[in-house]
Amino acid sequence: MAALKDLSKLQTEQRNSASSDIDRVSTVELCNIINDEDAAVAASVAKCIPTIAAAIDCLADRARAGGRVIYVGAGTSGRLGVLDASEIPPTFSSPEGQFIGIIAGGEAAIRHAQEGAEDDTAAAVRDLEVLQLDASVDSLIGIAASGRTPYVLSCLSFAKSLGCATIGVACTEPSTMAGSGHVDFMIAPVVGPEVVTGSTRMKAGTATKLVLNMLSTGTMIRTGKTYGNMMVDLKATNLKLEQRSRNILRTTCGIRCPESDNDLDALLKSCHGSVKVAIATLNLRVSPPEAKRRLDEVGGVLANLFKDKVEVSPRLGKIEGYVLCVDGGGSKCAAAIVSCDGPAGYGEASSCNVTDIGVGPAIEAISTAIQRACETLENLKGKPWRPAHFSSVWIALAGHDREAIAMSVDTALEKLFKRRQGPGLKITNDIELLAISAAEKGGAESVLVLVAGTGSVAMSFKHQGSRFVRVGRSGGWGHLLGDEGSGFDIGRQAVRRALAELDQFNNAPTSKQEMTLQPLSHISRLVLDHFRPAAVATQHFDLLSAALSATTETERKKRIAGVARLVIEASETDAEAGLMVMNAALALVDLTKLLVNSTCIDSRTSTLVIGGGLMRSEVFSRAVKKALHDIGPVFQRVEVVANPAMSGAEYLSRELQG
Repeated sequence: MAALKDLSKLQTEQRNSASSDIDRVSTVELCNIINDEDAAVAASVAKCIPTIAAAIDCLADRARAGGRVIYVGAGTSGRLGVLDASEIPPTFSSPEGQFIGIIAGGEAAIRHAQEGAEDDTAAAVRDLEVLQLDASVDSLIGIAASGRTPYVLSCLSFAKSLGCATIGVACTEPSTMAGSGHVDFMIAPVVGPEVVTGSTRMKAGTATKLVLNMLSTGTMIRTGKTYGNMMVDLKATNLKLEQRSRNILRTTCGIRCPESDNDLDALLKSCHGSVKVAIATLNLRVSPPEAKRRLDEVGGVLANLFKDKVEVSPRLGKIEGYVLCVDGGGSKCAAAIVSCDGPAGYGEASSCNVTDIGVGPAIEAISTAIQRACETLENLKGKPWRPAHFSSVWIALAGHDREAIAMSVDTALEKLFKRRQGPGLKITNDIELLAISAAEKGGAESVLVLVAGTGSVAMSFKHQGSRFVRVGRSGGWGHLLGDEGSGFDIGRQAVRRALAELDQFNNAPTSKQEMTLQPLSHISRLVLDHFRPAAVATQHFDLLSAALSATTETERKKRIAGVARLVIEASETDAEAGLMVMNAALALVDLTKLLVNSTCIDSRTSTLVIGGGLMRSEVFSRAVKKALHDIGPVFQRVEVVANPAMSGAEYLSRELQG
């Protein structure tokens, strides 16, 4: 009784303020209210994906060993379980009885409510005892929107007592189910109050259907029932399935596939009607028995059988026809998308320098930048980006030339784009992005790239065969040991200038402070304005703490480098700022001189590519060009690349077209 008294506290039983007057609005508005509430359901399921994925892996391992998946529920929850279980055999050719749906009250409850069935805990045990559960391979999914249905809790308890794997699906949190100790994987998409109070056939039912779809479909995919997104584990038992079988063979096997339907049908017959065995036979060019043997060795998963033999990625992106280039640096991650018919998209996200933030955050930043670029294209707007959107991808990342970083990043990117490195996926250092795209455009035999952003580095490349090979590098030691001429270097000089002036003021005798306040230099005022809140007086401001107050080293570096933009803007009117900019330009030119002298590059026949955040400033790039003119070396051509990501995408597009 106590549980019933607490029923009103459940999220699914509370009143929904958005629909409080739903009986008094127009029918169109009524539908809009329901639709708006439904729109939030997918997001609630998305939060549960890590648990759902873990449950799928568990179910797949057990199903592969011949285990059964039993759904149990009452009312709407029970009907949804019965529905999902009944659809798996015809969809994926799973054995009859592998997926079983049980509803409280028996078969009659599917169409008519059975009074008291959801409270019958003894019936729950009887219903499961009939199945003679094998705890080593069988699994049970308990479904109850409220998380408290006695029938379902009893089923979970009984299955767990035997040692079965158990999964709970509820739409409340916390719940009796979650706290029972009988659930291995608790999936709780909290959808909030229903449009009609307590009517869990609505949002809770939709969320439950999405979760069950994901669990069963994911399990079937993991056990090899699909190849890509095609249902290849089917038997041609009618005319429609016969034609589908032929279509799948032609799609997956291409030119290896016999042309006539009769020849295809003969092949299928020799494979006992198995499309999977026929695919293996054609692609491996072996006999059906040998194909079957090899398929069995990899657990029936075609993707595992072909992972070293069949290149899938060239098929990706044929529908969309987009190419993607990502320029990942220390200050930001930029993604550019170009389509074959011209429209281009662009998006940015935070830093994706793996050295600073790690692989996971870097991959997240890359994905965010891609999504934002997609939102600028009409055909992709409003859709989550997918690897199949892009026929060719180039990811250029700062620090990728370091072997320890490259190995972990490459693995993560291949997983993100669902393809291995090759024609469809190029992963390089961000400097190579500037070098290759610029060299292709200018036809140079050698290229020197000079980058000045948060950090600084120079690299040289020579044309060898059909590609450019890096032959030298100078700088790029990082902000602690080098990066002369970078944004951090300029910002650090300016902050140190301001700190020195403040030290001089703070150490002066009080009487001297009162008599004359020596005005701060323009540079120091810029630094103080950059770091100091407007309400804090200069004489009471701790600049050193403010400059170093960021929570991470990456953020601290960016804050100090941000001062460089102010110094560059002031350099045309302030002599001290002008001197800082000139010294930075000279330091960068020294990097190029070192490479020209040490790698035997003839600068007079080479292209110099200037890139990085600072170089987008016309004032700064002009200072670098002046330093080159004054102290050399002289290059045949100097190119400033304002948007490396877009240049790279345009290069990919040209490469594909011709």
